[in-house]
Amino acid sequence: MGALTRRRLLIVVPLVFLLLWGAWAVVLLAPGKSLQSRSDRITAGMPRAEVEVLLGQPELVLKRTGDRGFLLSWVDQFWQVDVLTDPDGQVESTQCIPSHSFYRGTVGRVISFP
Repeated sequence: MGALTRRRLLIVVPLVFLLLWGAWAVVLLAPGKSLQSRSDRITAGMPRAEVEVLLGQPELVLKRTGDRGFLLSWVDQFWQVDVLTDPDGQVESTQCIPSHSFYRGTVGRVISFP
């Protein structure tokens, strides 16, 4: 019975791993509103609160030197969005660049962006 249990484990463990990996790939690559497409709606002069409604809470908030406002940053597997605000919390500029993520560093080198 010990060998039968071992044989089942040798079959079940890789099968479970493949199912979990497939579910992860579906969630990661599922179509939807990407960070990049949501950031396209940000315009200069927009209040910080509206930006956070569009993108959610920023991953990183840095105070700019000389009390010139803040740098807000959002990151996902594909994109990084940086927003500069003035001292009143109004958007000065935005930048959307490819992120330095696990996807882009591994899978993204082999296959193209979905």
